[in-house]
Amino acid sequence: MKSKYNDTYAFSVIMPTYNQAAFIRRAIASLLKQTCNRWELIIINDGSTDNTEEFVKSYLSDVRITYIHNKINRGLGFALNQGLNVARYNYVAYLPSDDFFDVEHLESLGKNLLTDERVVLAFSGIRFDASAEAGVISLRSCKGAIPGYCLQLAQVGHRKTVERWIEREECVSEDLFYLFWRKLMCRGTFIPTGKVTCEWTNHPLQHHKICGEKFGGGLNKYRAYYNISVPLRYRSSNYKIIDEVLEYEKYRKPPKVSPEGLKILIVGELAYNPERIMAFEEAGHRLYGLWAKPRFCYSTVGPLPFGHIEDIPRDRWCECISEICPDIIYAQLSTSAIELAHEVLMAKTGIPFIWHFKEGPHEAMKSGLWSKLIDLYNYADGRIYINDEIRRWFGLFMPEPKDEFELVLDGDLPKAECFEGVLSSKLSESDGAIHTVVSGRIIGLSPNDIKMLAASDIHLHVYSENMVSEKYAIEPFRCVAPNHFHVHRHCPQSKWVEEFSQYDAGWLHCVDSFNGGTLLRATWADLNLPARISTMVAAGLPMIQKRNEGHIFAQRSYVEHYGMGLFYDTIDELISLLKNRHILENIHYNIIRHRKKFTFDEHIDELENFFRKVIGYKRK
Repeated sequence: MKSKYNDTYAFSVIMPTYNQAAFIRRAIASLLKQTCNRWELIIINDGSTDNTEEFVKSYLSDVRITYIHNKINRGLGFALNQGLNVARYNYVAYLPSDDFFDVEHLESLGKNLLTDERVVLAFSGIRFDASAEAGVISLRSCKGAIPGYCLQLAQVGHRKTVERWIEREECVSEDLFYLFWRKLMCRGTFIPTGKVTCEWTNHPLQHHKICGEKFGGGLNKYRAYYNISVPLRYRSSNYKIIDEVLEYEKYRKPPKVSPEGLKILIVGELAYNPERIMAFEEAGHRLYGLWAKPRFCYSTVGPLPFGHIEDIPRDRWCECISEICPDIIYAQLSTSAIELAHEVLMAKTGIPFIWHFKEGPHEAMKSGLWSKLIDLYNYADGRIYINDEIRRWFGLFMPEPKDEFELVLDGDLPKAECFEGVLSSKLSESDGAIHTVVSGRIIGLSPNDIKMLAASDIHLHVYSENMVSEKYAIEPFRCVAPNHFHVHRHCPQSKWVEEFSQYDAGWLHCVDSFNGGTLLRATWADLNLPARISTMVAAGLPMIQKRNEGHIFAQRSYVEHYGMGLFYDTIDELISLLKNRHILENIHYNIIRHRKKFTFDEHIDELENFFRKVIGYKRK
């Protein structure tokens, strides 16, 4: 039955879609069943590479449906603005192609928008699957925003205004409030319908899961999924904004290719400091990229927003390699790379193959990748380990390798430019307190530890990441030390020296080891070299970590070798160390003396020589 309100309002329903052919017909069918019969549908196919057009074709004869097809993906904000720009009606609703409406959805939104001219936006309740497990459905509903999220597109109707969505060229974010809803607040009030009239579909390729770090996505997943090669401005939270346009300007210069340079095929992913590979370009080498699917938000893959790497398509990589004939395959760096690197290694291309692994051997065990990881170490022509501890640990699992084709080098060292800048004055010089810093997540510290430090006038400054919710990552510490716990925005690499040098010391992973000096019992925490080591070195900061005497603990031996650490067993002992200015100054001078060794540029000649040795042996 049609509603008596049908003639009072009409909706322009905007449907952005990208590679959602398998969902889109259900969404359109739900619109056709609406009790409100005055609507138009504007489908924006934003560069889909699937068969979306085939799936919508039968609907396009309906005069109420407009179909816009972008040749390339332009981003959610651009697609929604395309819809707003052609919308004919004064009320706007959104129907993502993977969601659907109940029959009375538009009617309910329309009646609430009519109640008062001051109402600019109405929102319905929404059903959703609250389970993160693939085999479990836990259907829930709420009459407002889903807990932990902002209002979703499918549940909103609003008056058409002059405001427009933030587009990709301005900023990327999964936060719809930041992208648009906040703009409407100056126009009037938001009211709930009080009815649950739409459903949000839970699947791995939802926009927020691709884009948002706290949902398992992030900038690298976003770039890979939408195939974006330009620098982006990316906002993952109030604390973390990345401006690649600014940060990568210096890495977009024309390449200089040397006749003696190598053709290097990089296979896998580049982790935290991807711009390091520019050092190869600067040395005259030519680079190609065959990229894995990013497993984590920090798993950097191409297309890259800097340099001049020629990307190789996954679906015909073997053919492309035959055409390019690279001199060396340099496969790296973390768990994300294992499957692709193994595929390339087992194809037996005849090209010398180097395997350089950094992050997550135990994670590889748990996810069923262990056999492939051991194959990579066992059958690679050359192996690079991040430290001697992990070299010996992998030796527990493999036949005896040839030592001359092994190298020890941290695979995620930053580019030398990250160490440029002038050291800042210490905050402690102005207030007499001690100021320490965490660049990323707090690892190994408890709220009680922070409370004890605060009682001794020692501050903790956190440059927050967005992989853990603020409720768990920030609030417990803020509660116990409100005047000594400080949260700052993400610090880009170009500001490491200036920003972090104002502190007295920096925290590494302060975890306890339990291996008792037995290599067999070593965990990833025992074997890892945290990426933040180089960040602290850039700023000349003494590095705080547990002593773990009598245990195999790689970050301690690494830091201790260069005289860069503050090692402690108890917080009271650490407080005493932090208040000893002489100790802090001596460590600072040690770090400054060794700084260059912690840049990737410093090791390019060493890597090239290693590559050429492997190439020479392979060609015999």
